[in-house]
Amino acid sequence: MKRLATVLAAAVALAAGEAAAGPGDCYGDSFRASAELRAAVVRNDAPRVNFVKNVATRAGCPAATEACRERAYLIPGNGIVVGEEVGGFRCAVYLAGNGQARAGWLPAAALMLIPPANTPDWTGRWTAGPEQTITITQNDNREWVLEGEATYGASDPERVRRGGVNMGNFNAAVRRDEVQAGTFMAFTEGPNGTLAFDTGDEGLCRVSLRLVGPWMVVTDNGSCGGHNVSFSGIYRQSR
Repeated sequence: MKRLATVLAAAVALAAGEAAAGPGDCYGDSFRASAELRAAVVRNDAPRVNFVKNVATRAGCPAATEACRERAYLIPGNGIVVGEEVGGFRCAVYLAGNGQARAGWLPAAALMLIPPANTPDWTGRWTAGPEQTITITQNDNREWVLEGEATYGASDPERVRRGGVNMGNFNAAVRRDEVQAGTFMAFTEGPNGTLAFDTGDEGLCRVSLRLVGPWMVVTDNGSCGGHNVSFSGIYRQSR
């Protein structure tokens, strides 16, 4: 459909090379686990809600003008992740059921924020496309146990044929009382176990995760696997 005329990778990749969001711009790198994010749904006040252009695309946007309106749109009931609000517009990302995604500005008045769950549940198998998986369980020590596996090139038959698939993984255990507001955790994978996020050698794998409604937003530091391997993205439960 036209509302997905412009798409990003399913994981809303945050790798180097993607356009960096500045004031008045809403791109995939706006959706990092460290950001203040909320789940929302498109209200049924209108049959469709159009995305609005970035200031980098047209000066003066985002704004409620015809010149700023994009062709891509959402419909009532579509669930989204939203971030900052600028001039009555929310930076938002919509993940379609076919694995594609769309980030951009939406009118804040057309959205209804979803209250966070009283008892957030991290448990399950989470995926952000065919090459990123994080499995979370609980142990008897009141810890969340995380196991991550990611690849780069596993979906490319030619790379698979010539053995050019890069891989990455992590294993961590985070105490439940260290999870901020029940919805944010961060850690460093140390050589002998899990460390606090801001400790350990610079080259160690560092991961932060935030539960946002039915989604989990993940950001890593690019040191959790081989070249181009990343766990960064927006995950859904697939249990």
